[in-house]
Amino acid sequence: MERSTTSGLFSDSEFTKIWTVGLLSGIVRWLELLAFGIYGYDVTGSAALVAFLVVLRFLPLALFGVFLGALSDLFSPRKLMIIGLIMVMATSGIMLALFWTGQAEFWHVAVAAFVSGIFWASDFPFRRKMIGDRVAPALLSRSMALDNATSNGTRALGPLIGGAMYEYLGLDGVFALGAALYALSILVSLTIQPTAITRVADVGWARLTAPLKGSWEAARYAAQNRDVGIILLVTVVFNIWGFPYLAMIPVIGKDELGLDPSTVGAISALEGLFALIGALVLARITPPHMFRILYLGGVAVLFCFIILIGWFSGAWVLALGLSVGGFCTAGFAIMQSTLIYSVAPKAMTGRFLGLMTIAIGTGVIGFANIGLTAELVSASDALIIIGLEGLIPILALAWWWWRDLFKIPTPGQE
Repeated sequence: MERSTTSGLFSDSEFTKIWTVGLLSGIVRWLELLAFGIYGYDVTGSAALVAFLVVLRFLPLALFGVFLGALSDLFSPRKLMIIGLIMVMATSGIMLALFWTGQAEFWHVAVAAFVSGIFWASDFPFRRKMIGDRVAPALLSRSMALDNATSNGTRALGPLIGGAMYEYLGLDGVFALGAALYALSILVSLTIQPTAITRVADVGWARLTAPLKGSWEAARYAAQNRDVGIILLVTVVFNIWGFPYLAMIPVIGKDELGLDPSTVGAISALEGLFALIGALVLARITPPHMFRILYLGGVAVLFCFIILIGWFSGAWVLALGLSVGGFCTAGFAIMQSTLIYSVAPKAMTGRFLGLMTIAIGTGVIGFANIGLTAELVSASDALIIIGLEGLIPILALAWWWWRDLFKIPTPGQE
């Protein structure tokens, strides 16, 4: 049954095209994240500026996520996605020209990181919305799971390619590959059949600010519902103290362990590889009464291994920590959307997803925090500090939530 369901997805040419765009753009996203970090440390020697590049990549999620979602309700997501692809392809082309002519500077790369972040923020409201609009309801959950697993796969493939590209071709090679993959994505996107768009009479300011008002309504509901509130708070804790540890991997690999970029990329790829394995395994074996345990426990174990990476220096410790970290992140990511869909009122699901985007956007605070901390001490010490900082609120939330940890999620009331 599972096999036929998956084959049914790929027999749909429209889904296959949208999925292909996600695959290609995901590879660019993660290879840039690693390569930009190595470049930033090479030219500045500053862990804070390495983290700053990641902050710029995450900032658009917090700034524009809700409004990009509003645009997708007003205009064709396909056209908006193509515009976004043209934007990032042009950026990669300009950066390639700057490097070829020897005029590229750190601030140019910083701007490119921000532009790439805008495109990243548009993926959920544009491309994934297209999946939801086109796939049959019976295949919707399977299509989203497959797309999420593919995203995890690109987190493994991207750093592996990015490290090797940077070592042998430099950042201009990275931008050349990025431009080529974006160009291929545009060609694929142009073959996607347009769908009918429901024209909205009111496309004024009130319409554009409606998602923000909806997020405020969802926030008020979360403040009154402990279960929903803690689910969102765990997301905030993960993005402030958990996910930002990846920004220090290029610094630890190059500066503290003396590894070449290819090796740093190969070790970094373990995080994405085990996130992919975790997504495939945990989605099948986790019973509903363990959803909250996996969600909260995965983040707690991640913090322990972040501390381990910082405490014990060595390539094998880094590899082990990233492998376990990827598995824990997969459990967190799967349960994050599953729990929200399970406990939020159906009429407010979209608003809660918008609120979740804002919660994910708090990662900019985390990347700034780890960058400044690493500048004051060292990258390894910064991991120990953020790991301890993250464990405190997670243990507090576990104490607050313990009575509900083994409950089977039930949908919220209408």
